[in-house]
Amino acid sequence: MANLEHAEDNPKHVKMSGDVSADSAAVQPAEVSSAPDRYAGAVPCSIPSFAAASGLLSAPYSCLVMNTHRRHIGLPPVYLNKKRTGIQEELEAELLKFSESLKGVPLAYDNIRIVGQHGDIYDDSGYIHMNIEANFVVFQPEKGQKLLGKVNKLGPSHVGCLVHGCFNASIPKPNLVPMETWRDAGPRIGAEIVFEVTALDADAVGVLLIRGRLDRTRVRGAAG
Repeated sequence: MANLEHAEDNPKHVKMSGDVSADSAAVQPAEVSSAPDRYAGAVPCSIPSFAAASGLLSAPYSCLVMNTHRRHIGLPPVYLNKKRTGIQEELEAELLKFSESLKGVPLAYDNIRIVGQHGDIYDDSGYIHMNIEANFVVFQPEKGQKLLGKVNKLGPSHVGCLVHGCFNASIPKPNLVPMETWRDAGPRIGAEIVFEVTALDADAVGVLLIRGRLDRTRVRGAAG
């Protein structure tokens, strides 16, 4: 994306139409996400549709919010006559990656609107600069909050699980739980567990990394 800091004071203008069609804007990618898994053998995740993500907003321990967000987009000139496609490809490339502006990880989007009547072209780059608004479902967990995960990896000292089918979390064995109890009565593959977030980080490409804590009193009840 072109950097606006190097833009001239008097850019050229490109006529833009109004809102992007809702029928196309709502389309979400159906392919499996290419985000790298943190755990060997982890189940690959599919990016949910906007409707599916919206349905999770009121679910217990979801840590999901709906935000209307305005942002800048710089489209390559190849999208001059198909800006809808260009905007969607730009937004889809950012799904499941941490966003500073959204203060979380966008899970899905819908209802794209172009702000203003014109797109701008700066210097001779050919990129079309515009502002858009869209509705985003954003994953915003915080330290101390609880999440619901589905176990997809077992280890002698931790379990791995997926939150919303997309986000990897690592949960160590509680210190006071004996190894035998952990082995015999601990979580099982496919079990759903509620855990407390203890740390959040994002890797170089923006993939969220979650570390959690499991209450030792839940270990026996978590056995699937």
